[in-house]
Order: sequence, then C-alpha cells, then structure tokens
Amino acid sequence: MAGALVTLEAGAPEGKRSTATSRDGAFRFAGVEPGSYAIRAVAEGFAPWTSPRIAVSAGENPPLVAAVLRVAPASTKVDVGALSPHELAMEQLKSEEKQRLLGVFPHYFVNYDENAAPLTAAQKFQLGWKTIIDPVPILFSAIGAGIEQARNSYHEFGQGTEGYAKRFGAQYADEVNGVIIGTVLMHSVFHQDPRYFYKGTGSVRSRFLYAVATAFVCKGDNGHWQPDYSGVLGGLAAGEISTLYYPASSRTGLRLFHNVLLGFAGGMASNLFEEFLLRRITTHVPKSLMARMPVELREGTPVSLISVDDVGAKTTKDAGPVAFVLAADVDASGVAVVKAGSRAYGEATYPGVPASSEAVNIGLSAVHIKVGNVDIPLRSTQVRGAGGGLEYRRLEDSGKIALKLYVAKNVSLPRAQ
Repeated sequence: MAGALVTLEAGAPEGKRSTATSRDGAFRFAGVEPGSYAIRAVAEGFAPWTSPRIAVSAGENPPLVAAVLRVAPASTKVDVGALSPHELAMEQLKSEEKQRLLGVFPHYFVNYDENAAPLTAAQKFQLGWKTIIDPVPILFSAIGAGIEQARNSYHEFGQGTEGYAKRFGAQYADEVNGVIIGTVLMHSVFHQDPRYFYKGTGSVRSRFLYAVATAFVCKGDNGHWQPDYSGVLGGLAAGEISTLYYPASSRTGLRLFHNVLLGFAGGMASNLFEEFLLRRITTHVPKSLMARMPVELREGTPVSLISVDDVGAKTTKDAGPVAFVLAADVDASGVAVVKAGSRAYGEATYPGVPASSEAVNIGLSAVHIKVGNVDIPLRSTQVRGAGGGLEYRRLEDSGKIALKLYVAKNVSLPRAQ
C-alpha cells in the first residue's frame, strides 16, 4: 500500500523516526542502533497497526513480520440510558452548581446543555439557596456597604458600627430579594425557567439577536418560549420590598417605571456578556457543551508532511506530481483534527533537476488537507506574505523529503467531524 506513514518507535522520544511507504508498499530504516523497537503504521481510512517489540542487534537481522492494515470500523457504540425529566434535571443541576467565573464567582443560573430538562420548583429554590449562601455575594455586600459608608450614602443610616450594619443588611437583603423573590419565586409560580440558555453556535448576528431577545422572553417549563412576565413582576416585587428597609429619601415617584426599564437594559447587557464573554472564563463547563462547540484551527499552525516518492532519485525526465502524507497529527484546541497518515491534496509537483544536483525543487499550488468536507488550505510560510523558501529536509533512510507547510487561514471545524 502506497503512502502509509510508518514510524519507528524507540524507548526515548528522540529515537522516533518516520517515513512513508513507496508505491509498492515498501519502507526501510537504515543505520538503526541496536535496541528494542516497535513499528507503527497508519493510513487514511485504516485502523492503526503496531508490531510487537523488535530486537535489533549488530549484524544481520531477520525480516519483519508482514504489516497488514485493516479498514477502520465506521460504527461507534453509544450507550443510552433512559432518565426521567426529573432525574435528567438533577444531573444537569449538579453540573450547574459547580460553575464559577474565574473559578471564584458563582455562576449557577446559566445552562450550557442544548437538551436542558425543566426544573421543578424545589430545584429552582435549590439554585437560589446555593447562590445566596455562597461566601462571594456576602463578601461583595460587605464591600459595597463599606463604600456606601465612606460616601455617606443613605445618611439616615448614620455612621459607625450601627450605620455599617444597616448598610450591609440592606445590601445583602437586595441580593436575597433579587434571587429568591425576583428570580426563583416568580418563575416557580408562573412555571418559567429562570436560567439563561447559552446558544454558542451560529453567526455573531444571530447570537447577538438571541441574547437581546432573551431579555424579554424566557423558556417555560413546557419547553416553549414565553414573554418573561416572571422576570418583570419579580423585579418589581423585589424593588418594592426593598422600600421596607431603605430610607424614604431613596424612593422616587417613577421608581417602578425606572425598575422595569433598568431590568430590561440590565438583562440585555447580562445576556450579551453571557453569550460572548463569560463562557470563556467559566470553570466546570459541561462536557456536552464542549462536544458541540466548533474547533478553531488557527492560521500558521504547522503541518508536517512526508513524500511518498523517492524524490532524491528523480531526474528531469521523471518530473511530475509528488504525493505527500501527514507525518504527525494536526491539533487544534487540544483536539487532533487531522490524523497522521492522512493524504494531502492539490498540486505538489517536482520540476526535475539533473541527477548530479543536490537541490530539491517542489512546486506547490492549492495544496490542502481535508476534515470531512472542509478544505484546509496550506502555504509555505507561517506568516502571511513572509519571504523565504520551503522548509524541508531529506530523510536519511531514503530519497524522500520531510516538508513543513502551514495552515493558510483560520478554519472553524465542527467538533463532530
């Protein structure tokens, strides 16, 4: 089989050497030091093959056993367990209760699962309770109270320890009201979901419009989108309750109207942050989200290739196309998006030189690799427009060459591919 990538693996990483099989399926490693080795062969569309350990000694060595590549299986085993909606919601809730911004700030009321189960009233209160007893909101209430005291905000509270205690109590009461009354209670009464459902896919425009729209609508417990009257009424109720513990001077005639407008504006701003920023700094994001997020293959990512043909033996009369295979996996976001042994496509030609010449001239045109149906263009330099020739070296075992190209532009790849 031509173009299979064969790797000689020693005990130490620096002892690894690779080559590609010739058009008759042969390969050769010359000048191998005595020791124990394994040989691994990979090719596009075939399952990898690894030999038993091979003892190499000085002098003659027996021929290797035959290497046979089998067609890779096309099926995947998936174990499906039937969970009730309540059980599924509990599993998702456990994941949400671990979410924190920068690993510190609680970030519970965001759902990253595209198949989210509705929460029961008890589960909504569980999220709210976890939020208000977390040390971070308590600490922020304490800091906020100190800033208000320094500015003498709500001067009716006075100064000293008593004044600080009143300000701290009002700050923390705002947090409790906002979560329990404004979020949990009203959404439980009207059977609506208080969480933000992260979209994460689609164009920037579609995600922007989704984030803005969800400031006015929310998902009901029946799975349908509905006007967010729970959020509006909850915000108004929490605001009115706050008048019981804030001084009368803080109340204005347009308070209710202002609260509604500020609620919508704050909701839009919060949703836009959730959609475009906060996911990047959220820890313990569920694996279900990572499985559907696209992988970004960045421009300038190196791609190592090995020629199938013995270029060193070619002369001018042998000029023609040169076949290449990948010498190593191409990684993006920690995922191997193209496996070693995959083919490179396009016009890689050998113009031919006199047999006595040491030069190797390769002409490249529209060279690319493929991930599913996505073409990934390659170029000869890591930086766009940079000068310099191709990076290549002759393999010491043969006239083949190892060539390094680079991804020519950013490519977004569906993780499922």
